[in-house]
Order: sequence, then C-alpha cells, then structure tokens
Amino acid sequence: LIVIESEELPMSEAPHWRFSHFGLFVKDLDRMVLFYKQVFSLVETDGGEARGHDIKFLSRDPLEHHQLVLESSRKSDETTVQQISFRFGSLDGLREMKDRLNALPKNIFDEGMTPYGVNHGIAWSLYCHDPEGNRIEMFVDSPFYVRQPLVSTLDLSKSDDEILQETRDKFGDDLSFKPLSDWSKELAERLPGK
Repeated sequence: LIVIESEELPMSEAPHWRFSHFGLFVKDLDRMVLFYKQVFSLVETDGGEARGHDIKFLSRDPLEHHQLVLESSRKSDETTVQQISFRFGSLDGLREMKDRLNALPKNIFDEGMTPYGVNHGIAWSLYCHDPEGNRIEMFVDSPFYVRQPLVSTLDLSKSDDEILQETRDKFGDDLSFKPLSDWSKELAERLPGK
C-alpha cells in the first residue's frame, strides 16, 4: 500500500499535449456512423478491417485524419464511456443541435435519446445519448466559474440574456462564484512550470 500524503505527485511535468480523437467500440457500426455524420457533420475519412473488426474513421477538421473512431467489436450492452463532449461557440449552436437531433429519422435517433439542457454555472450544456447509449455533451462555456459539480435545468427557448441572468441568479450567491477569467488566472498560477 502506497500512501501519498501530499497533493503534489513526485514527478516532472508531462510534455505539452492536446486532445486528438476519441474511439468507441460499437455494436451497430452503420447506425453509429450515420448518427455522428448527421448530427455533427463529420465526414468518413477511411475505413476497413483491423484485428478482425470493421473500423470507420470520421473527422470534420482538415488537419485531423480522424477525430472519432468507431470499431465494431462491443459484446455487451454496457457502455464504457462517461461522456463525449463537444464545445460550441454560442447558445445558438446548441439550439441548432437540439433541432438537428429532433429532426433525425427514428431509425437513427429514437425517443429514448431526447436531448435535454443543463446549466452547470460554468457551462450551458445540451445532453443526449447516441444510438448505443453513450452520453454526449454539447456545451458553451459560460463567462463564470462556480465550484462543480452543479446541475440545474437549462431552457434553450430563453434568450441568451435570460440564460445569463438566470445563471447569475442561481449560482451568484455561491462563495466560489467569480468571472471565469479570474479563475483561469488562479489556475495558471497553480500549474507546473510557473
């Protein structure tokens, strides 16, 4: 049994990295490809067989061969994904995604996958599940920081100003509530290499 008494781990800083892609094992490869192509406008960049399983590569970035990999080899009904998150630039982007999801044909997106809005204080999110039960988060950063986890309803039929004010009203009394820029500066001071 190893006990670490300090919050700091005794190791050097990791080399710089950034998110590249995400992969899922799937049961119905064709349905999952259709879902991600229809909802996120991904393009199939490649596909074939590896290790005895069919694989499809999808991307929307011309500098990334693949941002999502789907491989047909899942054997159970359980998903092993906590969530796949996609950042958007505006609440209108979330509203458009909600409309896109609701407009999908039932063979791709059924009633059990209905999108729902969540206000986390730090982000405004639209959640749904893909055809195999993997949770998807589509979100917009709010201009605030407040301790997490926090979950409140988000009504995307409200205006941007109403959502902003509702966020201030719901979370503004929390002692941790502050402008996101202030929190980011505080975090930067805590990161290795400072």
